[in-house]
Amino acid sequence: MTTLLGAQILPQRPRFVRERAELPGHILEPAWAGTRVLVRIGHGEPHFLGYEGPVDGPRELYEAIVAVARCETATLDGVLVDDWKDESDLEVDDSGNAYTRQFGSRQIFAAFDLLEVDAEGLLEVPLLERKRHLEGVLTSSQNVRLTPFVTRALRTWHDTLVTQGFRRAVLKNWNSSYAPGKTNDDWLLVEKLKAPPPR
Repeated sequence: MTTLLGAQILPQRPRFVRERAELPGHILEPAWAGTRVLVRIGHGEPHFLGYEGPVDGPRELYEAIVAVARCETATLDGVLVDDWKDESDLEVDDSGNAYTRQFGSRQIFAAFDLLEVDAEGLLEVPLLERKRHLEGVLTSSQNVRLTPFVTRALRTWHDTLVTQGFRRAVLKNWNSSYAPGKTNDDWLLVEKLKAPPPR
């Protein structure tokens, strides 16, 4: 069945919560800081759609996303992350002195959901299945990231996210469908990640 998603589709909104305990049947993923967008591959303009409609995203980044997408058309959900910096590498110079290689910041796209691929709509498909489709469609690269997530040991991974600099996380019901443009209680954006207690 052909289900090309038009330019009127908008991202689903999470419900904001201050804090939330681990919930059964949910995944936990980091909440990227940046501009939330749907990326439309093979659909013509606009390439990026935010909460209020078209977003002026960089053409070079759009082309980088298309280059690693194994499909003719797709609608991806994710975040345009500004000022992304790769982890520094410890290296040794010719004199045997250790130094840290510094990388400049750049904009990347962090994908976490797939709403349509090759004219097959996935809005009613459960979240974990959409994520499996996403991993089959998109390859990580220097400018494109697949957002990691866990289905268990959420509290332990929560502490890992804090140490990596994330201040917010998203709890998502793994059986949830996708409601474009609406606030969905199946996605809970946890506003405050508390730092783990000192050891």
